Amino acid sequence: MFKDIFRLISENETIVIARHKAPDLDAYGSQFGLYYALKETFPTKAIYAIGDTNHLNRFREMDTVDKVTLAKALLIILDTSVRQMMDGDFFEGAKIVVIMDHHQNDSDIKNSIFYRDTEISSTSELVATFLLANGVKISKQAAFPLFSGIVGDTGRFLFSTKPETFRIAALLTETGISLSSIYNAMYTESLQMKKTKIDYLSDFRISENGVGYRRNDQDFLERNNLSSQTASRGLVGQLSGIREIPIWANFTYDTDTRKILCELRSREIPIVDIAKKYGGGGHLLACGCSVASWEETKLIVADLDKLLEEKQWTNN
Repeated sequence: MFKDIFRLISENETIVIARHKAPDLDAYGSQFGLYYALKETFPTKAIYAIGDTNHLNRFREMDTVDKVTLAKALLIILDTSVRQMMDGDFFEGAKIVVIMDHHQNDSDIKNSIFYRDTEISSTSELVATFLLANGVKISKQAAFPLFSGIVGDTGRFLFSTKPETFRIAALLTETGISLSSIYNAMYTESLQMKKTKIDYLSDFRISENGVGYRRNDQDFLERNNLSSQTASRGLVGQLSGIREIPIWANFTYDTDTRKILCELRSREIPIVDIAKKYGGGGHLLACGCSVASWEETKLIVADLDKLLEEKQWTNN
């Protein structure tokens, strides 16, 4: 299918590249990596990168497109395949829709060309593989976001990493990107954030069978001057690496939607079916959903706890 997608890119003069809302580094990395590679390969085409933005965007400003432009565009959606994760239903107005993703979800976006590889580490690696398969040169400018996205989704090559992931990473580093600048931007933080993490760890809970979880209510957000998205994505890793906690969950009140953002993680036991049960999805060991109330988060913890009981997990 790579050849078919590239043929569509070659045939269309207007290309719009989108990804899921509340973007993480893989969403940004795949989007801007593809954007820069296509701009350099097809300098006369009108190419746009659209979507909401946040503090992780250190690549370029987002574009905006109107309905007239979208109606004549090839729209490429990256790092998601479900409507719930999109920032509106703008994609319904596109001339052609192509989706490239690596999550476990089936697509519910109708009339789209859907390519998925759940075995690959990240959509950034998927995009790099796609470009190389079609003979597209990946410049230093395109390699910077692609490498960042791979590092972000693999947790510095700890998760979902295969030999091909390292081969792609090696090719990207050969362009001359600065690894120190990438890692410093990703893994240094303010003193205030360090204090926030202390606050976070002062009040988490562990279920009977070992599910660690934390509920970040509006008071917690205001006390630490946090946005909902920063608390949801930025703090989910605080309960990782604890021997007694094989599965952990981060529940955050979303001040915009008034729903609860649920980030679920596991060291070894697949949990994506539980995320899907509540309307979400993602990876086998890293997934999420959103629910309407704190009461529903109790049901999620109970389901995760039951899963550990069924698996007869022990930390011995």
